[in-house]
Amino acid sequence: MKDENGRDIKLGLEEARHIMATDYCVRSDLALCGEFFNEYGMLPQEYIKEYGNESN
Repeated sequence: MKDENGRDIKLGLEEARHIMATDYCVRSDLALCGEFFNEYGMLPQEYIKEYGNESN
């Protein structure tokens, strides 16, 4: 299944959950959320909220 940007939802959810499981300071220092936003068009927590129920 694909998201609105044509990316695989399952892979996006895995990446988003991995980022959110990382300590906040590490996420911030590495700008992981910003990189995810550039790739998927939304923040990891938004992506999980939107697509988490469709494909786990």
